[in-house]
Amino acid sequence: MTITITNTFQENTSLATIDSLKLRSDLITLKDTLPLFKLVRQEQDIAGLEEIAQRFKRFKNVIVLGTGGSSLGGRALCDLADDPETTVHFYDNIDPHTFKRLFKKIDLKATGVIVISKSGSTAETLMQKMVCLQQWEAQSLPIKDHFLVITESADNAMRTLAQSYGIQTLDHPTDIGGRFAVFTLVGLLPALISGLNASQFRKGALDCLTSLDTALMEHPAVQGAFHQQILLNQGKTISVLMPYIDRLNTFALWYRQLWAESLGKNGKGTTPIAALGTVDQHSQLQLFLDGPKDKFFTIITTTHTDPEFTITTNLDHSNISLFNQKTMGQLMVAEQQASIDTLKNNGCPLRHIHLDEVSEYTMGYMMIHYVLETLAMASLLDVNPFDQPAVEEGKILTRQYLKAA
Repeated sequence: MTITITNTFQENTSLATIDSLKLRSDLITLKDTLPLFKLVRQEQDIAGLEEIAQRFKRFKNVIVLGTGGSSLGGRALCDLADDPETTVHFYDNIDPHTFKRLFKKIDLKATGVIVISKSGSTAETLMQKMVCLQQWEAQSLPIKDHFLVITESADNAMRTLAQSYGIQTLDHPTDIGGRFAVFTLVGLLPALISGLNASQFRKGALDCLTSLDTALMEHPAVQGAFHQQILLNQGKTISVLMPYIDRLNTFALWYRQLWAESLGKNGKGTTPIAALGTVDQHSQLQLFLDGPKDKFFTIITTTHTDPEFTITTNLDHSNISLFNQKTMGQLMVAEQQASIDTLKNNGCPLRHIHLDEVSEYTMGYMMIHYVLETLAMASLLDVNPFDQPAVEEGKILTRQYLKAA
């Protein structure tokens, strides 16, 4: 399996201006001590999660309630599943209309619910859970047979609510933050319910992590952080991730949270933008090419060699005959190469990541790549990648406003 990462940067992008000593020290320390990286190196937890997944596979649908890191990682993984017997749905917002529509279209008897909140005090997830509990109660369904909670092993609201209903509760690791939690049961359990191979996901992550051992400073993730620091100094304050693969659309959203929440501190950081090819060729690409030159681009492609959907036509029209004996995949390949070349021709700093295939292994590899790149960038910016202090004010005000409502 091949993952090819090619950088095309402006000629004046020199790494010589970066002092790498602090970065090297920080990465060596994290590589050996970070709980997340220790978790990636083991597999013994997967068997236990497979047993729990079997319990939920008896349902036609499984709803995952959670927001941010409690949702995006698992959702990105589940996007890889082809026609699973159990469909996993992720609900990460609190729009009442969305939940009204949900309850109209699903059979509660054939639906399981997994509730995820690391802190156990996330207001949105608590509200989601209590709304769902009332729906199941209204149909006199056995709550403990349908629900599962994942939260920290602490005296928190989520655990108290679960205990009051006799709901099984699993411990969220206390030393792995939500946006990094896709490698824990938070991401693996939904993936297993969808029929995905959690061991291959962990193997991809481990292979990316292990490659630090032989060439730490030359690792593509470290080089990516180096280049983005240089580009930031040149006014490139926006990082665009644009896969030409529908199955990686949520992955781009996962990256957006990881990058923004880890690095946006003390007036520092770059702004992540999630885009999707070819869709955003018809919306954002105009700005990307002809707007402010303040962006760094990562394009992710694959081969799209599936021979299905070959067009046969005898119509003599240039815009129709062009497609004769061509596949949908060939058009996608032409589109992604055209975007790469157009960005290059317009002087846009570009990284091209090509995946021979899109699988659990490549997802694990790419997710650890971006974790490493985020941690390296945090070291260069001298910010703490593991906290998010600026959002606390909004949480406090939300509770005050709700109390006064």
